[in-house]
Amino acid sequence: MKILHILYELKFSGAEIMYVDAAPLFLNKGCELTVMATASNLGEYAPHFRQAGYEVIHTPYPRNWNVWTRMRYYRRFIHFLKRANFDVVHIHVNAFMWAFAFCAWAAGKRSVYTFHNVFPSHYYSYLYHVLQRWSAKNILGCRFQSISDSVYEHELTYYHNRTKKVYNWYGANRFSPPHDGEKKRIREELDIPENAVVLISIGGCSEIKRHSEIIKALPYIIKEIPSVIYLHLGEGHTETEEKELAAELGVNTHVRFYGNQTDVRKFLVVSDIYLMTSKFEGISITTIEAMACGIPAILYNVVGLRDFNKTGENSCLIPEDHKILAEKVIELHSDPEMSEWLSANARKLVDNTYHMKKNVPEILNLYIQ
Repeated sequence: MKILHILYELKFSGAEIMYVDAAPLFLNKGCELTVMATASNLGEYAPHFRQAGYEVIHTPYPRNWNVWTRMRYYRRFIHFLKRANFDVVHIHVNAFMWAFAFCAWAAGKRSVYTFHNVFPSHYYSYLYHVLQRWSAKNILGCRFQSISDSVYEHELTYYHNRTKKVYNWYGANRFSPPHDGEKKRIREELDIPENAVVLISIGGCSEIKRHSEIIKALPYIIKEIPSVIYLHLGEGHTETEEKELAAELGVNTHVRFYGNQTDVRKFLVVSDIYLMTSKFEGISITTIEAMACGIPAILYNVVGLRDFNKTGENSCLIPEDHKILAEKVIELHSDPEMSEWLSANARKLVDNTYHMKKNVPEILNLYIQ
């Protein structure tokens, strides 16, 4: 089976990391894998796709609204699908979903679209988005997948769009709790004191991820835990503002901005508490990875993060308030038994629900239905 994944820019992000991790399972099933970037930039994660066995192509989608430019793009793409003899086109880009589903239909190929998040429509575009979904599914034959309970329910209740729920997965071969002495050894490597209390967040810097909430919580945490260190992994357009905020609040010596990292586990296993303060999520891959590494998590109680506690208490879900965040960090640090209990529950959850070997076959079934 020849599979083409269509993404935007190939970045250190959830879908990209997930499908690179799963490449050996797809290849073992006899799949041929290709990924196509449609942004103006190919993206820094492209080499990881190549190393995993993907063919990587870069075909930027026309940014102007010239009808003839887009028609030529679609015509060339349809010819490409036929010439390369793809079986399945898996679309991950929301803005181009209908266009690529149409091209797949015109080329006689199966298509799948994955809903990765819970973006609502503006009032003036709602009916357009409902019609877009209905026509892609019922006329073009595009199969729809949702990655979590929250995304599934959002599509069903908000757009009246029934999807196939296939949960995201984590790289079980890469994420596991620290081995004996590993936490101490890596802390020495990263120059982190053995007695430091280490907080960590992972994700792109944006208004949605709002890492500023964590930075604003630090002055309150430092009063009770002077040894606290916050590991900030990720880059983005609000990163400069976050650095300025840390300096303004006088906590910059407690924050380490590491940018994007390929070996995320190294930073997770030296950490004591994982934090996620997003406004909303589809489902957070980095939270799943942290749980797989045995790190207790404090999460804002929002769509996509409250999914983690649907089957029990697997994380600390708190209101969206940086002062409450600080209180919960202090409370969790002072209660090792609670931390261990949450970690054990969370590891069972991710192994039962978000394991790669369980969910990849479900994607393959979606391809051949």
